[in-house]
Amino acid sequence: MSLFTPGPPVLSGVDEVLRVLTTEALKGLASPVTVSVGPLDRPPDGPRLNWFLYRVEPSSAYSNMEPPGSGWTTRRGHPPLALTLHYLLTADAGELTETGTEDDVVHAALSALMSALHGNGLFGADTPVATAPDRTVSDVAGALDTLVEPLRITLEQVPLDTITSLWNTGSHALRLSLGYAVSLVTVPAQVAFAPGPPVLVRRVGVAPSPAPDVRRVSPATAFFDAPVSLDVGSLTDSHRVTLGRLAGDPDDPTDGRPDPVHTHSTGPWLLAEHPTPTGLDVRLPNGELVPGPRALVVTNVADGLPAGSDHALVTVVPTVVSAAAPLQSGATATLTVRHVVGLGQVFFGGRAAPYAISGPGTIDVLVPDLPADAHGATVPVSVRCGTVTGPPTEVSVA
Repeated sequence: MSLFTPGPPVLSGVDEVLRVLTTEALKGLASPVTVSVGPLDRPPDGPRLNWFLYRVEPSSAYSNMEPPGSGWTTRRGHPPLALTLHYLLTADAGELTETGTEDDVVHAALSALMSALHGNGLFGADTPVATAPDRTVSDVAGALDTLVEPLRITLEQVPLDTITSLWNTGSHALRLSLGYAVSLVTVPAQVAFAPGPPVLVRRVGVAPSPAPDVRRVSPATAFFDAPVSLDVGSLTDSHRVTLGRLAGDPDDPTDGRPDPVHTHSTGPWLLAEHPTPTGLDVRLPNGELVPGPRALVVTNVADGLPAGSDHALVTVVPTVVSAAAPLQSGATATLTVRHVVGLGQVFFGGRAAPYAISGPGTIDVLVPDLPADAHGATVPVSVRCGTVTGPPTEVSVA
């Protein structure tokens, strides 16, 4: 007894359909040509056309397909295995003679088959594939009775390097070969539908109003200690505003996670807010958030459950707060910064210089040559981390 139920032999079924279909297409040729399905280096036995299945790929467009007969009731089982089969069709002339006309025979056979497949490339379960006696796809291969859609046999371009590599694995010289793709081939799921577990506690959240509507965020960039204004409509009294978390963010001491000493925060940041006539003002929780774009989500809450949400994108940017002393050309300056991590540059009036992190919220940078008219005045200083650049801050120059 096996733990697994054998599925229908769909691959061999497609092989047999191709063999029968090819035999039917070659009827009426002046010289007989054998049809085979199998490896490339089979011993020659006269002129023949050979189908060789060299690659099987999942059909990504149908990977989550549900059978029409059952629909979505199989959501706890498995969708059928959807495949595309790639065949190499070879015209093998067999043993050559002094006249060297054997290729003419298999070329005529190949032309006849290509013409038949070009004009009749779709084969449903009831499509005839042979005469005398008359047979359909289902008659030839019972494993294909449950086709979701007709088989499509199409000529495909196969690189010569691929064909040569396939022939190099055998013992015979290269023969004229074409590529054909057969799809959609499905293997029905052998796992029966299983209903889900019963609902133990039913909780239904009823939204008293439509979901919030975030119409505008101003500014689109954010940094610590600077408010971000949200123009929000349809906001209920009970709501929350959250900011997406990025890799490198510090832990949130207020998120209530179990064992905070040994675990790390994983959820979004809950932002402090202040109501305004048009919506809300929110602020970032600290200056250690890493720079980059994030989702700012406004969610209405009913009975403790989410009752609709909307979001907008904001970009956390690095910013310079102040300098420890007035700037001097050629001297190292210590800057207090927010949202600065890793490697980057500081721009002094457009002149770039790399920085080094010297402590929490501070960086050291060698001040480049400053314009002569900046002495005794101020110069705009900004920071770039990776691809994110923050706003300039006016800093005094000695």
